[in-house]
Amino acid sequence: MVDFNKLRSQSQRAAPVDPLEIFRRMPKPQGINDLYTSQAEVLEAWFKRRNERDTVVKLHTGGGKTLVGLLMAQSTLNDLNEPVLYLAPTTQLVNQTLEKARSLGITAVPYVPGQPLADDFVNGKAIMVASYKALFNGFSKFGVRGSRMPVKVGAVILDDAHVAFSVVRESFTMEVSSKSDEDKYAALCTLFRAAFNDIDRLGTFDDIVSGNSNVVVEVPYWAWHEQIDAARELLRGAGEGSSYAWPLLRDNLHLCHALISSKTFTVTSVLPLVNSFPTFSDAPRRIYMSATIADDSEIVRTFDADPRHVNEALTSRSLAGISERMILIPNLMKFDFNATDVTKALLKQIAGNNLGAVVLVPSNFAAQAWEDAAEFAEGSDKVEAKVQELQARSTSGPVVFANRYDGIDLPGDSCRLLVMEGLPAGASDYELLRAATLYGGATISRMLAQRIEQGIGRGARGAGDHCVVLLSGSDLASWVAKDANFRLLTSATRAQLDMGSTVSKEVKDVNDLASTITMSISRDTGWVEYHADTLAENVKQETVDPKRFDVAAAERKAFNNWTDGYYDKAIARLDEVAHAKDAPDNQTRGWLFQLAGRIAHNWGQNERSDELQRSAFSTNRNLLRPRVMPPYRALQMPNMQSAAIAHQLRGYRMRRGLLQRFEQVASKLNANASANQFEQALADLGELIGLSTERHDDGGEGPDVLWLLPTKVALILEAKSRKLDKNPLTKEEHGQLLVAQQWFDKNYDGYTSLRVVIHPTNKATPAAAAHESYALTLDRLTALVADARVLLTELCESQLTDIELEGQCQQLLEHSSIRADKLMEYLTFFVE
Repeated sequence: MVDFNKLRSQSQRAAPVDPLEIFRRMPKPQGINDLYTSQAEVLEAWFKRRNERDTVVKLHTGGGKTLVGLLMAQSTLNDLNEPVLYLAPTTQLVNQTLEKARSLGITAVPYVPGQPLADDFVNGKAIMVASYKALFNGFSKFGVRGSRMPVKVGAVILDDAHVAFSVVRESFTMEVSSKSDEDKYAALCTLFRAAFNDIDRLGTFDDIVSGNSNVVVEVPYWAWHEQIDAARELLRGAGEGSSYAWPLLRDNLHLCHALISSKTFTVTSVLPLVNSFPTFSDAPRRIYMSATIADDSEIVRTFDADPRHVNEALTSRSLAGISERMILIPNLMKFDFNATDVTKALLKQIAGNNLGAVVLVPSNFAAQAWEDAAEFAEGSDKVEAKVQELQARSTSGPVVFANRYDGIDLPGDSCRLLVMEGLPAGASDYELLRAATLYGGATISRMLAQRIEQGIGRGARGAGDHCVVLLSGSDLASWVAKDANFRLLTSATRAQLDMGSTVSKEVKDVNDLASTITMSISRDTGWVEYHADTLAENVKQETVDPKRFDVAAAERKAFNNWTDGYYDKAIARLDEVAHAKDAPDNQTRGWLFQLAGRIAHNWGQNERSDELQRSAFSTNRNLLRPRVMPPYRALQMPNMQSAAIAHQLRGYRMRRGLLQRFEQVASKLNANASANQFEQALADLGELIGLSTERHDDGGEGPDVLWLLPTKVALILEAKSRKLDKNPLTKEEHGQLLVAQQWFDKNYDGYTSLRVVIHPTNKATPAAAAHESYALTLDRLTALVADARVLLTELCESQLTDIELEGQCQQLLEHSSIRADKLMEYLTFFVE
């Protein structure tokens, strides 16, 4: 019998290093004849730059990232004769990568829990494929700095790096459950109750701990540092599944956030301590495989990658891997219909034709609204099972997935209609806190853009695949319609959204909408060619802003300096970026000031810490309230009302997006909304109709909401929206309004003011003595909202240019009751 292995070994030359040559020589599995142009381009570019420590490779979803990553891994193995580690976010993706390597004849071995690392990997004979958590854990077999001897590697390949940020953070996070570890949860929370009392958040704290509120709050860092020893004792051995994080955090609790929600007490490092793992931090090559997301700053922030190299990501101009997507936004269509009901009917229709229909929503709670039209796949096991059923075509759904914007692949007929409903939310308490704290700023807007891109990418996987995507919900529609947000999306997604917008203008009614969707699914030649031509014409190389990494690099550098004990350098770095000529937005600047305050407090410079926290809070009032409040800064008097409204409209690429924003706000202006939701909506309503507004009430000082009119008149608003109709305004409640006016008079010299209570009726008790105060009853508030809707709708439907818009707005205001000097028409005096 002929021994082909012997013949092969006798004729073999030195193993090739060029990845293109490696591919040329390897056996080709069925379905792979040659590389895409995009794959060849990035491999050639990488080979020239292969000795750079950090390299980012960006290919479109379905563009063959795994093959590229494996070829780079084999090239490094042949070049350096050192072990190569290939990381993927999930076990499913690990198995897919191993299968791909086998089909290509690349020697790859799996990481096996509970067993020593494979000899072929350690000896540089095979690539090891593992999950991120296999490397990043406190008992890592690859070694942890200061304990187990590390494994030296020639390269670490990080596949799907754009979805790994939350996975890596989990490795440096401990959670104590309020259900399974009730006593420890209560003990940890109790440690900090007094601290929340000191910053006037005791009511919020008690509601959270008792399960009556679903918000996430951060323990003030000064209280965390003071109680850190007591917390350490309680955390030792606590938290199911947290044992792998404890060795990484036990000596680094001062470098951590402590968060409280009704479900968990969470401790998570300010940034992932990736430098605790020499296998990763000392690797001469770290290759980040990423989808074509618009923002790479999290790679710098999470992995401590060199921003200079990340800025020069390897990409291709090829359209290979870009799927065909018809992206429609029903909420922005001009005809009047119930978008949710119609979408549910369309889902059932598509699934009834044996084609996959899927809904992505931000939370389990949001999924409940779809259960009359689709099956909710709740929990990881059920999600995986449903994905497999859709892929195997044993079901077409419709299926609802909550917060699954990545990690599920639904190619071909497994998903022909994908509905994304609502703005994506974070999965962890840390992500929820960061989103609430930084909402409206560029940091969170970029995160939302990335999540939206990832979600859209679930339903069509690569060249030749196609899918219809419906973006549903007023918040998502409004977000995408805003020009500043639209520009954060990638060139391909922008082109597809523009196509969808053009198509939507031709849709006249619900039947037309259904027919248009069918044209994509049935492969109408006109649509297919229109998509291909428009995509080729509009997808351009992204213009990169080299300053986009400044904030992320500053955070990471400051964190590293803090970790190493260089407190002054850490604070100086944050201060430099916060005060730079091209300073970040206020939300982000406040976050940087608070991080500097945290470091100063840990250094023992309490006065400096307090000063920095005052700067943080005055810049971004969503952050921790300082122990000593900064002086109040009065609002600026607003411009002309028409100019303010027109300015907002100019910010929307699709003007009906502003109308969706308005409807989102209006939906919270009723007695069923929480006090927090109602007050925020009241402030937002004032802004939408061209006023200057803010929520100010801190510890009983100032009003719930302040509206400043361009006429140097103010409405001092106290919200009592949740009272019953039969209950009149009381003396105590009116007293709060009088105190708010005293505060206003002290801070706004030269203004006149009206005291207003939003109240179910205009009835007050005799003791309240509220004769000179006004009621804005819920009925009259509803009328104000309706009148605002009329004006904004007319402006949104207008075809006027941006320049003409302000004049039109002024004309409409002349005949509208929402004109600033006519707002008193909605008010009525209180009566006994």
